[in-house]
Amino acid sequence: MKRVALILLFAATLSRAAAPEITVTPGVNFATVSGNDDKFRADFGRDDGWMGGIGEATWHQDLGNETTFDFAARGAFQLQLDLTKKEVGYLRAGFSQFRKYSDTTGGFYQPFTTPSFQLAGDPHLDIGNITVEVGLTLPKLPLITLGYERQYRTGQKSLLEWGGVTEAGVTRKIYPSVKNVDEQADIFKIGVAYEIKNIQLDNQFRYERYETDTKRVTLEEGKSVTVRETYQHDAFFNAFRLDSRLNEQVYWSVGYLYTTLSGDGGMSVNTALPVTAFDRNWVARVLDLGTESHVLNANLMFGPFKGLTLYTGVQAEQTDADGLTDALLTTGLSPTTTNQLQSTTDKTSLTETFGARYTKIPHTTLYAEARLTQQQIDLDEVQTGTAADNFVSQTDTEIFRQDYRAGFNTAPWRIVTFSGRYRYALYQNDYDASIDTAAGYPAYITMQDFTTDEVMLKLTVRPCTYFSASLQYQLVATDIQTGTAGVPALAPKGTRISGEYNANIYSVSATLTPISRLYLMGLVSYQDTCTKAFDNQAAAVTAYNGDVYTVLGTAGFVIDDKTDATLECSYSFSDNFKNNAAAGLPLGLDNQRTSLIAGLSRKFTDKVSARLRYGWYQYNETSNGGLNDYTSQLVSAACTVRF
Repeated sequence: MKRVALILLFAATLSRAAAPEITVTPGVNFATVSGNDDKFRADFGRDDGWMGGIGEATWHQDLGNETTFDFAARGAFQLQLDLTKKEVGYLRAGFSQFRKYSDTTGGFYQPFTTPSFQLAGDPHLDIGNITVEVGLTLPKLPLITLGYERQYRTGQKSLLEWGGVTEAGVTRKIYPSVKNVDEQADIFKIGVAYEIKNIQLDNQFRYERYETDTKRVTLEEGKSVTVRETYQHDAFFNAFRLDSRLNEQVYWSVGYLYTTLSGDGGMSVNTALPVTAFDRNWVARVLDLGTESHVLNANLMFGPFKGLTLYTGVQAEQTDADGLTDALLTTGLSPTTTNQLQSTTDKTSLTETFGARYTKIPHTTLYAEARLTQQQIDLDEVQTGTAADNFVSQTDTEIFRQDYRAGFNTAPWRIVTFSGRYRYALYQNDYDASIDTAAGYPAYITMQDFTTDEVMLKLTVRPCTYFSASLQYQLVATDIQTGTAGVPALAPKGTRISGEYNANIYSVSATLTPISRLYLMGLVSYQDTCTKAFDNQAAAVTAYNGDVYTVLGTAGFVIDDKTDATLECSYSFSDNFKNNAAAGLPLGLDNQRTSLIAGLSRKFTDKVSARLRYGWYQYNETSNGGLNDYTSQLVSAACTVRF
């Protein structure tokens, strides 16, 4: 009520100036759900039943002396304010918050007496943002901005890290788990921008104070395991940039970014009683992290010269990081040892970019780009505690990334447009574990290469003014090759394909306007994907093969000069379920989503309009026996009044 009173008082003050322009859109909506209410809430972000209020309200007013005031409210949790005086400055403020619900259903295992479990309550996160910014825009002086922002997330979210359920000697991780989240970041910003003799100078400073406190509870072997984590850091960022256009054909820019971060936190892992000799509880009393980074980049562009434009850039980075963890480990009920882990990271990186664009061929544009990155990462780790836990590790990583892409756009005839793009990427990672007293994962991995090919082709035809159609095809193929040094019982020596990903995506869209009052739009898409991972002969790991079909349609009809009608429909179908219950869990998903939405809008006068909307939605998931199925209907009505 206090907020409403302040807004009304401020509005009364503003009303003494020129007449304001005000719009108010009250509305009401109703939803009914048959089936899984929790799944509906997670998909739509709302409960069933009635909801109403002011959907949107705006206030614009000229206060005189080249000063304007703007205020906007959307729903109950989105506010924006802007007060601007030309060639003097501005004040902007905003607040927004929305709620994100989580799915309460865990995994599914048909052989169990209870094949699936659900969380109690309605886990959700409230995600918000508060901003305030003041700007000074005096002529012939630097543009100065001061800002403050708070970002936060609080509440609960469900996890995909499910707990174990045991029945008849068989354990499957299907029990849903939840995580309590309390997270916020306070950000202070200072910006200065100025132009000196055609050279643009810009400096942005940012200080961030971040804090998080989370707790998650997971069921393991009939006992609950609680993990509590706290973390906070102070981070400083300063970005400086210079850029200038020497003439119409030469442009350059340079930039420098400095970052430093200092953080600390704590962690505990507690297993509920009774505790056996195989249960381990951890209490991390010290978690320290520090990083410092310098990034420098320079860019240059020439052209166009007879249709040819060339550009190049280089970016260098130096980052140092160090961490310290001091943790107390208990086995069963008695403290056993204190372990300390120290790590330091030294990273250097250099990235070069080269590109060209050519437009001299009639109705055609050609372009190409190459990006090369070389990185050197040195990681040193030392753990001290009991003799069994002690280890020393030194790993030198050399990374070479190559990314090439080329494409074209052409329209040889008025009714035809054709475009294509090809991308080849090779990411090479070589690891040299010069010291590894533990002789375990991941030190025995010596290399890992990622090779990706992408192809995209698109054809658009417009045989007449009232019809157009597009056909598009995209191919994505990635292979992962891993080399190992050879450690008994862990990995044999040699190289092997450790992962594959292939996707073919086809889509057809069309637009038809047979008469001026009617338009029809449609899209049909089919995606065929396959993912394979090296499983070391583990039956629980299977290849993923999936098909996803999507159909979208929209129609609009102008009934008269004041009345419009729309109709929208969508259908998606996935077919990638694989019943692997004998060795693990059923994988993949077979589901269908269908929606049909009809809308009607009417303009009664220049200042009054209204709209009515009806939606029918259905979700079916056969791969878990229909546990998440629901059918819902949503009806909404709103009226906009302008004063």
